[in-house]
Amino acid sequence: MRLPLLLALLAVSLFTDASAQTVRVVTRNIEPFSFEKDGRRVGFAMELWDNVARELKLDYTITTADSAKKMVEAVQNKTAEVGVGALSITAAREQVIDFSQPFYESGLSIVVANKGGGIADVVWSVLANVFNWKLLIGVVIAIAVMFVISHLVWLYEHPVNEEMWPRSYLAGMGESFWWTLSIFLVGGADNKGPVGLGGRIVATIWMLASVIAVSLLTALLSAAFTVNSLNSDIKGPDDLPGHAVATVGGSTAETWLQKLGSSGGAKVTVQPYADVPACLDALKSGKVKAVVYDAPILKYYVAKSGGEDFALVDGLFERNNYGFALQQDSPLRERINQALLLLNENGVTDELKKRWFDEDK
Repeated sequence: MRLPLLLALLAVSLFTDASAQTVRVVTRNIEPFSFEKDGRRVGFAMELWDNVARELKLDYTITTADSAKKMVEAVQNKTAEVGVGALSITAAREQVIDFSQPFYESGLSIVVANKGGGIADVVWSVLANVFNWKLLIGVVIAIAVMFVISHLVWLYEHPVNEEMWPRSYLAGMGESFWWTLSIFLVGGADNKGPVGLGGRIVATIWMLASVIAVSLLTALLSAAFTVNSLNSDIKGPDDLPGHAVATVGGSTAETWLQKLGSSGGAKVTVQPYADVPACLDALKSGKVKAVVYDAPILKYYVAKSGGEDFALVDGLFERNNYGFALQQDSPLRERINQALLLLNENGVTDELKKRWFDEDK
């Protein structure tokens, strides 16, 4: 009687241990993916993991690490089974740990200081960006072309139309240049026009050229207002070399910046900081020219700051994905992937994205 009883107790004990498995989770404080609020840990990644754990009926304990590198080391050294947070899936990390399937698509982005404020600042920024040496060269070329066209029109017209184009060179060129400028700016010149064949041929060519030139000028000015709307000479990743740039130490962004700085030509001076707020403080104080880090996190902090001191540069680069870090050959991997797929199909993932990032999908 005792042997069957012992076997039954052993089976119950094994079943209880299997169903009540406690998983050691390592995370780090990085808004809006994992952080402390009102005495509890919240954030997109942490709440997604909590849903996964409930689907799998897993209990878990949480410890925190100082950086993504420390999180990877904790999983690699088997002091944690799962790493939860904004952890990019990279080839280097895959050599020492495994990852779940991706749960968030990310990439790098750039934040610059937004020095614009009042009307005077906006006007000065526009003037500084529009009236540059390229525009001055264009104006000089345009005036030179107008002079040539004016001279040709006067040359053909003053013998046959002396009333509108006087024979005197200075007086005739003055009238001719006024006509040329009027055609360029407004497309006409108050009932003033060539009557001779040669003058009309030149005038036709100039009218067509003026239409094309005005269209190009409009496009260039629109581009200048759009691209140069930020009061910064950094408009994208190609503008980073030659500047001091802040990022979070030990991140994939730091690795990317270091490679960019060693690719030849001007180098990027990489300034690593403990977290994004420290990077933004360095940017605000003028210690660095820009901040490069994961796009969703930068977007979150810029929005949190009210957008008065910082501005996001348009464009996402070095796209990557976030996943849960797992020990190599972890028995949890397949189960976690199945739970992630189920949560995605049930709309739970989309609801979390909407709440934390204002994303519909």
